[in-house]
Amino acid sequence: MKLRSACLVALATAMSLNVFATATPDAAHIYVKGEATITTMPDHVLLHVGITEVGTDLIAAKNNTDKTMAKAIKIVKALGVSDADINAGQISINRENQYNRESGQSEFKGFRVARSLMVKLAEIDKYPELLQNLVNNGINEINHTRFLASNYDALYKQAQQLAIKDSRNAAQEFSQAYGVVLKGLYSASMQPLDVQSAPYMRAEKVMLSAEAPSNYVPDAYHAGEITITASSYAVYYIE
Repeated sequence: MKLRSACLVALATAMSLNVFATATPDAAHIYVKGEATITTMPDHVLLHVGITEVGTDLIAAKNNTDKTMAKAIKIVKALGVSDADINAGQISINRENQYNRESGQSEFKGFRVARSLMVKLAEIDKYPELLQNLVNNGINEINHTRFLASNYDALYKQAQQLAIKDSRNAAQEFSQAYGVVLKGLYSASMQPLDVQSAPYMRAEKVMLSAEAPSNYVPDAYHAGEITITASSYAVYYIE
């Protein structure tokens, strides 16, 4: 896990004209931003693949896609993936035409039959094997792959708390640097305020590290880190 903190600054006085009265007070104040970024390693893969057949015989095209999909599901289950982590229910059938320049007309080419398969694979190290076996057995579409972390929501909440703490530190840092006193919090939000000035941002950066998930394999297609960022914005009265 890595944490980067940064904090954005704006100083306003009671004598200034404030057209954003709902966002900031008509009193001396500072506007600060706290930010926290947590990086973690993925612990599962979400794989979307498919099979597409085009032919003038609709029944034959559909049967071919069904057979290929059945083999694909068998391959996935052989790697220990549970039924709950396999979704192979989608199918689409469309007429496919091709424009003939000589005749100037659109001609029937065949029926396009497509089926999709979504797999959640918990053992990341098996991803290359699974992908290769699927392609070897007729899967001809690799739509997209996502390397994810199952604890993303918990880490995001942690990042939010760190961002809030960072915004408090930013207010303290600013007030000490300029010799002003914090009188209290006017407002706080996880979203930026609708004001013209930029919030104060601390220059200090803190780096933390944590253990990767137990089933993370660093050489599995080099999935890389997952970045989770949260921000906190606050307005403080000063004197």
